[in-house]
Amino acid sequence: MYRLVLPTLAVLALSMASVAHAEEGVMRVRIGDVNVHSEAGARTALKRIKFAATKFCGPEYSFLPGYSREIWKCQKDMTQKAVTKLDAPLVTALYAPQSATQLAQR
Repeated sequence: MYRLVLPTLAVLALSMASVAHAEEGVMRVRIGDVNVHSEAGARTALKRIKFAATKFCGPEYSFLPGYSREIWKCQKDMTQKAVTKLDAPLVTALYAPQSATQLAQR
């Protein structure tokens, strides 16, 4: 019985530490070599941001209830923060594309 409980508690502690890390840490994304004023560069920057958020927040899948939801929320929040801080219009547009209806109205 104790052999099963202790490893399970260790996994739980590590999993929760990963989520806590996202609340306290700093995510770094290198985009200095990318021209965010071109569509290709903006796409590359957004891919790097999303990849960094995935690595920063931890693995997406776990057997713990609610863990995947927390990781998804962390990834979404960190991606949004990075896009906002970058303040590059093309990256922002790719991150939150307008619907075809909104574009047609203009």
